[in-house]
Amino acid sequence: MVDKSLDELAKSKCLEIYPNGNIDPTPLGKIMSYYYLSHKTIRHLVTHAKPDASFRDVLSWMSSATEYDELPVRHNEDLINIELSKNLPLPADAAHFNGLPMWDPHVKAFLLLQAHMSRIDLPISDYVGDQTSVLDQAIRIIQASIDVLTELGYLSSVIQMITLLQCIKSARWPEDHAFSIFPGIPPDFNPIATGEDQKQFDIIPTSLQQFSALSQNAYQNVKNTLQIPSRAMTAFEKAANMIPNLKIEVQNVTALKMDVVIKRLNGLVDKEGKMYAPRFPKSQSEGWFVVLCKKGSDEIAAIKRLGWSAPKSKGNGNDDGGKGKGNNGIIGIGVKPQAKATLRFPGTEEGEEANIVDGRVYDVWVVSDGYRGMVYKVEGVKVPDVMRVGVGDEGKDGKGKGKGV
Repeated sequence: MVDKSLDELAKSKCLEIYPNGNIDPTPLGKIMSYYYLSHKTIRHLVTHAKPDASFRDVLSWMSSATEYDELPVRHNEDLINIELSKNLPLPADAAHFNGLPMWDPHVKAFLLLQAHMSRIDLPISDYVGDQTSVLDQAIRIIQASIDVLTELGYLSSVIQMITLLQCIKSARWPEDHAFSIFPGIPPDFNPIATGEDQKQFDIIPTSLQQFSALSQNAYQNVKNTLQIPSRAMTAFEKAANMIPNLKIEVQNVTALKMDVVIKRLNGLVDKEGKMYAPRFPKSQSEGWFVVLCKKGSDEIAAIKRLGWSAPKSKGNGNDDGGKGKGNNGIIGIGVKPQAKATLRFPGTEEGEEANIVDGRVYDVWVVSDGYRGMVYKVEGVKVPDVMRVGVGDEGKDGKGKGKGV
């Protein structure tokens, strides 16, 4: 029994068994344990993971998690799923689910997540409870998937999985306009106009970080242009004030590590630092992924999570077994908190310094874990070369500042 269990965990790359009988957990095994996931969920993701994953890919990967095996499936729900699939952006075709039938719980999870992002009414009341159950599991499955993809080094797929996390928290699709999360803004909002109206719509920002950085006068002009219904104005203003405006700084860059400091320039509206996510069943704290990637490649070097409160956070690419901890500021209404993450460059563990190449250049991305499309970038951070025998100049510490893009 024990040997069989160990063999299964080894097949899922969650532990390593040595010829002498010793057993060590792998980074994937630590992720499995940290998020209380089945090793089969890790195995499925590792088997199907690839660079440049599409949004459909990452949604189908997380919908296939073993944690959805017990999602209730009732009589004739296959017929309901068929009709629901016809009315959603991504039909549940057999190609993405290895030929699973329409009554399969993983297909149902795939459809219910889409219905959430589309904000459509579900066909029967049982599906409302089922959707809540799916969403309750979704966050930790996606967070674990982000860490697994980081271990595999697929930057593009990590960003796509973070996009899925943003969309599920905001209940919107990647293609939806950033303003579509706000009260009083229709789901199909598109500020592109022609003729004499074009200049009027040009003042509307295309992203939430541009919106949150507006001056008070510019904000009032945008609000007037949006023509928010009076009944929704109070709710719109409350939501708009919750959107964070950040300043990103890269500090203390050495040959081995760097610090990334994020500062909120506008005060918190919620006393607990919650984000605006009214459609998600449980309140969500404002959080950020700090991503370190190699300049000009699809390789992710490290990732850490930061938040204003002090929850346990998780990251990869570091010598602490993947558990990233950031310095989190005091929170409260009106407070402008800041947080710091220390990122260690890959291959810089003790004894490996001789293998580090010179001329390393990294990009730093700070990506919201809930606001769709919100990302700040500091590009082209030059890392000092490692001090070697016969080299007298150890280089100067690099510094950089970033802004939203």
